[in-house]
Amino acid sequence: MLIGRYLALLDANVLHPAFLRGAMLWFAEERLYRPAWSPDILAEWRRSVQRRHGDITDAKLDEMQAIMTEQFADAEITGYEAIADVLDLPDQADRHVLAAAIVGRCHGVITANLKHFPAEKVAPFKMEVVHPDDFIVNIIDLHPSRAVAACKRHRAAMTRSSPSSEEYLERYKAAGLIQAHGRLSAHKELL
Repeated sequence: MLIGRYLALLDANVLHPAFLRGAMLWFAEERLYRPAWSPDILAEWRRSVQRRHGDITDAKLDEMQAIMTEQFADAEITGYEAIADVLDLPDQADRHVLAAAIVGRCHGVITANLKHFPAEKVAPFKMEVVHPDDFIVNIIDLHPSRAVAACKRHRAAMTRSSPSSEEYLERYKAAGLIQAHGRLSAHKELL
């Protein structure tokens, strides 16, 4: 993984929940990788948030999406729709994700649904499929000081809950990012 140059397509299940999205985007803000998504992924993310949080308004989602797209203006991949129909994946609803990654020339797809992207189906396109916990651990291992700086900024931005460093680390564990929790625990005093 080339630090800062690795182009990672973020699946909707990485953009939701909010804590994981925040962590991933703060790592990108620190230029530890380059994020990518598609209009279909953003639409899927919005539907997921609305299903889980029925009281969230379209205006609030528009605001959140605007922040993401302004901060990462080159993240959106388009023009992938034509090849999505010919891709073969176990879950046909995920073809648009792989298609966007191919068209965008991404190095990898970051998703919690690894079984939806079997290696034998993705390998011909010269990219990897990585669980977010493994991806974050790779980022931490490759550049610990910048990764910790991103986490410190992420925690500081959480003004509504203002978590202590211990509470912030526990959110990694609660999000199923067990390896990342372990790696970052060694740097607790810097968070």
